[in-house]
Amino acid sequence: MRPSFVNLTKPFIAAVITESDPDSFIATMRNAEYDGADAFDIHLRSLERQYHTINDLTRIIQCTDKPTLMINYRGDSKWEGQRTDEERVESHLLAVRAGASACDIMGDMFDPSPMELTRKPQAIDRQKKLIDKIHSQGAEVIMSSHTWVAMTTEQVLEHLKELESRGADMVKVAAAVNSEEELLEAFRTTVALKREMKVPFIHICMGQHGKLHRFVGPMLGSSLIFCVQQYTPKGHKEQPLVRAARAVLDNLDWRVARSALQEGKS
Repeated sequence: MRPSFVNLTKPFIAAVITESDPDSFIATMRNAEYDGADAFDIHLRSLERQYHTINDLTRIIQCTDKPTLMINYRGDSKWEGQRTDEERVESHLLAVRAGASACDIMGDMFDPSPMELTRKPQAIDRQKKLIDKIHSQGAEVIMSSHTWVAMTTEQVLEHLKELESRGADMVKVAAAVNSEEELLEAFRTTVALKREMKVPFIHICMGQHGKLHRFVGPMLGSSLIFCVQQYTPKGHKEQPLVRAARAVLDNLDWRVARSALQEGKS
C-alpha cells in the first residue's frame, strides 16, 4: 500500500530532490528526513537517463516510508531524446509502477500554453483520461501551473478551479510576487482559496518578495512548504531549508483554538 501524499496532515514539508543518480537521491532524502521532511518531491528531469528504469526508480521510492511526488516539467530536461509530453507521461507511469504516491501533471500537458493552462477541449480530455489512468494504478494526481506573473485573487481562484474540474486530487499554482503590495494580495488569495477550493491546494509565490509567503501561506491554508535539504550551486535558492521550515512550524503558535472558531460563527 503506497502512502498518500494528498492526505498527509497539513501543512507538511516536502523536500525537493534534484540529484542525478539513485545513490545521491537516497542520501539526500535520508538527510532531509532527519531534518524533518514529511514527503519528497522527486524531480525526474534531474535523474540521468541511464537510471530511468523500474529498478532504479523503485530503489529511490522505496528508500523511505514517506510519500513521493514525481515531477517532470518540460523545458529543462537533461534527457537526450525526451522532447514530447507523451514521453513525460511515460516517465510518470513508470514511476507509478515503481510505487510513487503521486504525479504532478502540468495544467497545459499535451498543449503548451500561456500560464501553463490549456483551454483546448481535446487536450483537457486527454488530461482527464491520464488522470483516470494514474488513479486506476493506485496513485494520486496533482495538477500544477507555473505562471511566472503576478496574479490577483480572482485570477488564481479561477485558474485553480479550472484545474480542480479536471479531476485532480490536489491543485497547485506558482505565481510571481514582485512587491509588498503583491505579497499582501497573495496572502488574501490564500485565505480565499481556503474558503472556496474543494480539493487541497498549493499556493506558491516566486521571487524575493514571495519568500515570506512560503512560510506563512501554509499557515493560511496552503497544503505544504516545498524545501531543499541544503543549498547547492545549481539548486533552488528561494525555497527554505527543511530544518528551517520544521523549526518554524514546530515553534510558531499560529493554530486557532476551536473555542475561538466557534465564537466566530456565533
